[in-house]
Amino acid sequence: AADAPTAAPAAAAAPAAPTAAPFDITTVPVSDKPAGDWPDVPAPAGYTYPEARTLDLSRVPFWNGQSLQFVEGKVYETRIRAEDGKEYSRFEALKRVDEALTTLGAVKITTAKIPDQVLEDELPEDFGVEFNAGAGGYYRGQELSTYVLRQADRVVWFKVYSGTKDGSLLIAETDAAATP
Repeated sequence: AADAPTAAPAAAAAPAAPTAAPFDITTVPVSDKPAGDWPDVPAPAGYTYPEARTLDLSRVPFWNGQSLQFVEGKVYETRIRAEDGKEYSRFEALKRVDEALTTLGAVKITTAKIPDQVLEDELPEDFGVEFNAGAGGYYRGQELSTYVLRQADRVVWFKVYSGTKDGSLLIAETDAAATP
């Protein structure tokens, strides 16, 4: 009788891919620069914030480069548009908002497109309806930037998006004691 073939040894399971550590808000330095009037970032010269609104309390997501981080607190949303007689410049709008935020002491934590799977799995289904003016960047293939401003008494998250015709801001402020 012939020997029965021997089974090949089982392949070792591939090690799990390392997962990125969760975003740590304490890596953002506390700014001692004075904040402006809410929403802290005036429209750049030649631009306006139409369709702006402030909610005393809401819960909105911010892309931290790894996941959507939901922030609960006072929320501001608006579109960014050129004033009459001025042509909208994506580059200029982003640059001027970035300058204003860094002057406040905010730190840019990411500029990226949110992965499609994250948008599908984690973004609330009605987000673009509820936050229409501030939802730019939360759609497939759109790049956004997220900034965080830490101060002794508060943490403010900023989402900045700019397309070719207009842009948007989404801002959420929470009590510093409410963040880890």
